[in-house]
Amino acid sequence: MGVKLKDIAEKLGVSSGTVSKALNDKEGVGHDLRKKIKKAAKEMGYRPNPIAQRLSTNRSNTIGVFMLNRDHIRLKESFGIEIVDGITEQANQAQYDILLFTITKDTYSQRSYLELCRERKVEGAIFISLCLDDPHIEEIKEAEMPVAVIDIKLEGKNLGYITSNNYSGIEQALDYLFEMGHRKIGFIGSCEGAEVSQIRLQAYQDYMQQAGFYDEDYIWRGDFSKESGQQVAEEILSTPDKPTALIAVSDLMALEIMKTLKKAGVAIPEDISIIGFDDIPAARYSDPALTTVAQNGIGLGKEATKFILDSLEGKKTSDAKLLATELVLRESVAER
Repeated sequence: MGVKLKDIAEKLGVSSGTVSKALNDKEGVGHDLRKKIKKAAKEMGYRPNPIAQRLSTNRSNTIGVFMLNRDHIRLKESFGIEIVDGITEQANQAQYDILLFTITKDTYSQRSYLELCRERKVEGAIFISLCLDDPHIEEIKEAEMPVAVIDIKLEGKNLGYITSNNYSGIEQALDYLFEMGHRKIGFIGSCEGAEVSQIRLQAYQDYMQQAGFYDEDYIWRGDFSKESGQQVAEEILSTPDKPTALIAVSDLMALEIMKTLKKAGVAIPEDISIIGFDDIPAARYSDPALTTVAQNGIGLGKEATKFILDSLEGKKTSDAKLLATELVLRESVAER
């Protein structure tokens, strides 16, 4: 059996309550005695019971993670899972747990996110795939606990904003397509409620307008899902003057577009080149392997978690973090 509080107390001739106060840095124990108790605990190999420790400090050591808008994208296909991986890794290093809330549009209007946080006694919350039209946006802005929002910038005293350099990512993709001789480049965006999609669309429009090749007819919209990728592909197939290259704001859409076009007899990349965004695992195993703009999902999750943990400890921390993207060259782009 492990060393208990009473064992330390008996060795030093003090009460178990005094030992508990000293190890949990509570008031009522002098500096010298506190130091002596901690030294004895270390020498005796004492390991605190995490459940008892949480009860004594009235802290849950738990961060709530909200995976939103899963209506069309399964968790195993979502880029958000990579973000959760980063959150878990950083949280575990700090001896924190995560509580995953998976919310769909059918359920998110029934309960307040922060109400769920209070009920489960989480100490902070991280939001993935939050949309601008979410009914709980205003409540999140007023949150009393630290909240990290990935990919949507909100103003609030306890809010952190973590995102990728989405604008630069689209510029990287367009630079490459222009180097490969493409000028008729289509863009597949997503719903207006997704701020990252708006940023990526703006980057595409700015670039193509400055280059003198902008054409509104080469812009299509999906919703990040495979199903919308298939629908967009069918629209592209019916376009008389087809683009020679496409940029999609998600790999899921890009992969489904590729699949649908190939079924219709379009050669990828010889007839139409395709670039995705995210770099999900499936991108490297498609035929042809998908060229894509890679986001650092693990990094996004870690930075969001660091913001929460630093805020809980009262550390001064930046309320905005921008991570770099990287164009990963594979086989889905051909020279014109």
